[in-house]
Amino acid sequence: MSNKEPFKGLPMEQLIGAPLSAICEGQVMLASATKDYIENVGLDENNQVRMIDFTFQRPMQIEQDDGDISLGVQDVKVSVPFISIVSVPTLQVDSARIDFTMEVKATQYMEEKNSEQTDPQSPPPPKTAMGLSQKSKPTLIGNVTKKESASAATFKVEVSAKQAETPEGLSRLMDILHRHIAPVEIGEPKVLKDNK
Repeated sequence: MSNKEPFKGLPMEQLIGAPLSAICEGQVMLASATKDYIENVGLDENNQVRMIDFTFQRPMQIEQDDGDISLGVQDVKVSVPFISIVSVPTLQVDSARIDFTMEVKATQYMEEKNSEQTDPQSPPPPKTAMGLSQKSKPTLIGNVTKKESASAATFKVEVSAKQAETPEGLSRLMDILHRHIAPVEIGEPKVLKDNK
């Protein structure tokens, strides 16, 4: 038996390619998760950038009508894109290792069976001058071949994923959003303390 015969008929391309295909599908799912996060978290129902409003008081010096300087505060409002203050998941498959082990065991042995086709109830046949029976029945000897085989397959798949660097397009979008973040003054400044 050839050593390659046990592997005949095995879909090796599927056995090896199936884990690779599964890893690719996993990468597609990770990319889809990033897309869903941006759409559901970064955008509102009108497909507009979701903004978070902050208000705070900024200290400032206020010049009075008489020329004196007083300490005051100015109410300020800042609108910040929510997607710019959270981490966008950009997981990607970093490395993958596939170990495939195929073990095939085959054993053969011969079993010899002898059988004489004689009838113990029948009288012995007459013998010839040379002492041989004229009606002697042939002895049949048969060889029976039996095969036993066993096979085992083991898959070991190791996949490592990590947070990838921010894609170029998303990075430029963040830069655009950051450039348009500016505080807006609300109302008139308030005097806290008079220097007089």
